[in-house]
Amino acid sequence: MKPNERQKKFHFLGSLVSLVTLLYLALMALVYLPGKRVVQSPVCFIVVATALWLYYIYQTGRHREKKQVKDITTVAYLFLIIWELVTKTFNIALKVLFPAPEDVFNVFYTERELMFKGIFSSMYLLLVGMGIALVLGNLLGLFVGWNKRLNNDLYPVAKVLSPIPPTIYTPYLIALLPTFSSASIAVIAFGLFWPIFMSMINNVGSMDRRIIDSARAMGVNTPTMLLSVILPYSIPGIVGGLRVQLSVTFMILMMAEMIGAESGLGFFIKKYSDYADYTSVLAGIILVGVVITILNSLLTVIENKTIKWKTV
Repeated sequence: MKPNERQKKFHFLGSLVSLVTLLYLALMALVYLPGKRVVQSPVCFIVVATALWLYYIYQTGRHREKKQVKDITTVAYLFLIIWELVTKTFNIALKVLFPAPEDVFNVFYTERELMFKGIFSSMYLLLVGMGIALVLGNLLGLFVGWNKRLNNDLYPVAKVLSPIPPTIYTPYLIALLPTFSSASIAVIAFGLFWPIFMSMINNVGSMDRRIIDSARAMGVNTPTMLLSVILPYSIPGIVGGLRVQLSVTFMILMMAEMIGAESGLGFFIKKYSDYADYTSVLAGIILVGVVITILNSLLTVIENKTIKWKTV
């Protein structure tokens, strides 16, 4: 057996007897032991807890991420154990506000159709609204940042409008536009446009002048300068800002869906909070966290593909 293979096997065997595995086994024991509170089927909760443990085992061979994964899974299992103890095992928390984890994760099965519908609805609004803001904000910011006169005229206006929170004009746009979808897309696009617009202006202004002077010396015209020189130079800044913009977009989306939507992740949470069904509300919050985590992971892949120097 090669040294690297022996080392991987050693790390794999070590992970089987690690603190994470002990915490996983302790959690499974609490699930199967009788408690003071009657709960629903624990199958979904067991599947999630086991999937987390298997993910940790899989990551043990990736030495660069091992410590981080170990810390995260340890904290996750400690949280789940405490949650299980104060709800199902000892029933020392108010049942309405603090449901057992088995009940919360069982919602992912009983309400799976509504959840899937909500995910697709929210992703449609998010991608369309964010796409419009990215295209218009970057292209207009590119042109305004290049033109000194427009920069002097419009940048102060953008500085005044960009801090206005989308909550101010969301109810008005929902009342003004014909459908909730169009209103939500408008809220997302308008809320993201100004920070993206200003960021692109700043990217153009901070560009290395030697690159621009070299392009001018080659006789490059203005459209080519903007689209073939400055825009590619600004791509790292655009991609790097997507993570922050995604977080802002999600907050705007959840807020809009809680006002007047008939589907979506925000609608799911608002619907059950109106009925004081906090078991489903907690499931919805967890679902939002999962979706955001997946989207952030996709952004990391895109960032690594488009910004090659970060992977070197």
